[in-house]
Formats: sequence, C-alpha cells, structure tokens
Amino acid sequence: MIIPTVRNTKTITDLRENALELLNQAKKTGPTFIFHRSKPRAVMLSVEEYSNMMEMLEDYFDSLKAMELEENPQKDGITLEALIKQYKLI
Repeated sequence: MIIPTVRNTKTITDLRENALELLNQAKKTGPTFIFHRSKPRAVMLSVEEYSNMMEMLEDYFDSLKAMELEENPQKDGITLEALIKQYKLI
C-alpha cells in the first residue's frame, strides 16, 4: 500500500495552480495524493500506471472466476476439461 508522504501529497490549490506540473510528477514518481482541507480527496495516476492497475485487477478477477468454476463446474455449460481439449491448451 502506498502511504501519503510529503513527496507524493499535494493540495487542491497546488492542482489549481500547477496542474501540468502535478501531471508530470504523477508520471515520474507514481501516485500523487490530492488533499482538500487536510483530507484526502483523490489520487492522480499516470495513464500507464492506471492501465497496468486495471489489467492486474482484471487478471485477479479472472483467476477468482476460474477457481470458482474449478470448484463448482457449471452443469449447463462446457467443462474445463472440454475447453482444454477443444483448444489443445495442454
């Protein structure tokens, strides 16, 4: 987990005054936390970092679904063994 520090924390005023600088910082140093009235309100990520995070989430949820299907095969659908045989995965 990334923890807000002095280096990766900015205020809403910083965002208003130097948006482009904050975008560049997020690209170089990773997530930037945006605070408003001393409370965290948003996290700014580069597009690349956001895309990577979304891919990891998709992979994670796919693996959860695969484990669920292995434990409880669907009676109306195709079995895992049939898919493997059909697509010659093994």
